[in-house]
Amino acid sequence: MISTSNISKRARPLLGTIVEIGVQDLHEEIAQKFISDAFAQIERIQRSMSRYDDRSEVNKINGLGVNADLVVSSDLWAVLDLAQDISRRSEGVFSICIEGEINGDLLRLMDGDRVLRLQTGLIDLGGIAKGYAVDQAIESLKGWGVESAYVNAGGDVRAFGKPYPIFVRHPLRPHESVASLDIVDAAFATSASYQRHAKYNQSGTIIDPRSKQPVAAGASASVMASTCVVADALAKCMLMMINEEGELLLSEFNAFGFLVQGEQVTSYPKTAEVMPNVAH
Repeated sequence: MISTSNISKRARPLLGTIVEIGVQDLHEEIAQKFISDAFAQIERIQRSMSRYDDRSEVNKINGLGVNADLVVSSDLWAVLDLAQDISRRSEGVFSICIEGEINGDLLRLMDGDRVLRLQTGLIDLGGIAKGYAVDQAIESLKGWGVESAYVNAGGDVRAFGKPYPIFVRHPLRPHESVASLDIVDAAFATSASYQRHAKYNQSGTIIDPRSKQPVAAGASASVMASTCVVADALAKCMLMMINEEGELLLSEFNAFGFLVQGEQVTSYPKTAEVMPNVAH
């Protein structure tokens, strides 16, 4: 577990949550410079990919007419490409389309970071962009030669160097932890459908694009992967997929995780031991 005695950290409201960045074993002034640069990367991704920013690239795509195209940043193109890949692999369970269309039917990604609109509809990257922003902050820290650090964006976490402790809220009793674990050189994300009366779901109500209905309350899915953008997207898929389908999807990305349904915690793959330390 990371010691707080030799860590420099800062928290800021970004990405619709509180983002904390911590750097280990560096002089405070130097560490804070690196942290500032990491926050700048997060701000850059937020400006590009937020549907709630009128000037964002996402809103420029949403304003395109059918058969119109637009050259976008390499960051946005990469996120759209991954979103389409996960949408295909999950058979539409993961979707960035607000109306629930399969991503590939709404947009076509062209060479040269160009995006072509195929039909009407709006996109929202809320289910994947936060993880990508975390990854970009981590890459910024690594680029400065930092040896140990973490970025925690409201539960979307990536850490390298030394282990970082994670506590997962109980989906029935969000004021309690249902599991804990340490992550190192990995990313971790949880997606949850809390009890309707509890206002703990920072990502809002999760809608299954196939049924257009909210995911049943009282469940959460957590995924560990090599990058936070993958963990972020797969955690949402795990809440909506049949167990075997979800396990197969995780294996395709060399990821693993666990599902909490009520008081039951199930690891994926099932052949492994339960990944977290389960609270009793």
